[in-house]
Amino acid sequence: MIGAMNLAGWLLTPTRGLAERHENDLALVAKIPGMAERETPLLIFREFMADSDGEVEAHIRKTLPQRQALLTQIRERFELREPLRFSVEEIEVRLMFVPQPELRQAVAYHRYCLDITDYLFAMNRMDNFYAGITAPKKAYPPIAEKGISAFIVHRLAKVYRAICRFSDESGRIASYRVSGAIFSNHLGAVDLDIEFLDTENFRMQRRPFTIWQSNCSGLFQLMAIPVEETLHYCLGHATDRQIKGAFKQMPGLTLAAAKQVADAWMSVEEALVGGLVDRVLQRYCTRYQVLLPGLAFTQKPTKMPDLAQYRYRRQGIELVRRLGFRRSIDMYVDHPAVFKAHLDDVGKA
Repeated sequence: MIGAMNLAGWLLTPTRGLAERHENDLALVAKIPGMAERETPLLIFREFMADSDGEVEAHIRKTLPQRQALLTQIRERFELREPLRFSVEEIEVRLMFVPQPELRQAVAYHRYCLDITDYLFAMNRMDNFYAGITAPKKAYPPIAEKGISAFIVHRLAKVYRAICRFSDESGRIASYRVSGAIFSNHLGAVDLDIEFLDTENFRMQRRPFTIWQSNCSGLFQLMAIPVEETLHYCLGHATDRQIKGAFKQMPGLTLAAAKQVADAWMSVEEALVGGLVDRVLQRYCTRYQVLLPGLAFTQKPTKMPDLAQYRYRRQGIELVRRLGFRRSIDMYVDHPAVFKAHLDDVGKA
C-alpha cells in the first residue's frame, strides 16, 4: 500500500470538473491512514442489547484463560476439577463510537463513500438501498426505518457483559459474569443475526445498519470499506439462501451449531467480496484517471485483521481474478456451493 508521501507518484495529469474534484478528494483521503488515532470522545451508538458478537466472544475466550487467579478461585469455590471447560453465553453489547474529526480529510472521505457506492450501484444496475450514509457527531444516531443506514466513524468500541459457564467432567457447573470493553477490529460489518425459534427453526436477518471505521493502517483498506460492505448487502441473499438450505439438511441443529454453519458460509462470501473489491477500485480509479499502483491485492498483499471470517480471502482474490468480475457474481448468486468448490480448488493449487 502507498502512503501520503507517495501521492505525487500516482496522480496523473489532472482533468477538468468532476474528475479534478475526485482527484483532490483522493489526495486528502490518502492522508488519513497516517493521522493520529483517537480514543475520545466516546459516544453511545446503541445501548446494551443481546448480541452474539463473535469478536467479543473471541476476546473473552482468549483473555479469560490468562486470568489464572480468577480460575483458581472459581475452581475452589465450586469444587470443580481440572480440566475445566467453559462456554460464553448471554452476551450483551453496547456499541460506542469516536466520531470523525472536523477536518477536510474526513469531509473528503465522506464524499468518497457517497460517490463510490453510487458508482457501484450504477456498475451493477442496482437501485441504491442506502437510506443515508452519514458521519454522526452526537450519541444515539437514528437508524432509518426503511433501507440501510451507514455510519462513518473514526473508531468503534464494544462494551460487553456476558455469562461464562464452567463445567468439569463430573458434571458440576458454575456461572461467572464477565464484563469489559474493546475497540473493534472490524473496519466495517454487515452482521447476520440468527435466532432459535423452536426445533429446527431459525430466524435469520441482516442488520439494517453498518458502521464504517476510518481508523485503519492503509489506503486500500480505507477505500475498500464502503465497497466491501455494500457488496455484502448485494450478495447476502444468496448466502442466506445457502445457509437456510444447509439447516434443512441438518435436523436437530443447536443454535451454536447453526452459527458455525453460518460463519462458514459467511467466510465464503467474504472471499468473493475480497476479490470483487479489488476490481471495483481499479475501475473506479481508471474512470477518474487516477493511478493507484499497489492497491491490488494480487500485486501488493494487504494485511487483513486476524479474524476467522477472512480465512478464504486470498483464495477468493485469486479466483475472482481467474473468473472475472461478472462471472464470479453470477456463479455465486446462482450456486454458492459451486463457487465454494472452485474456491477449494484454488486453495489446493
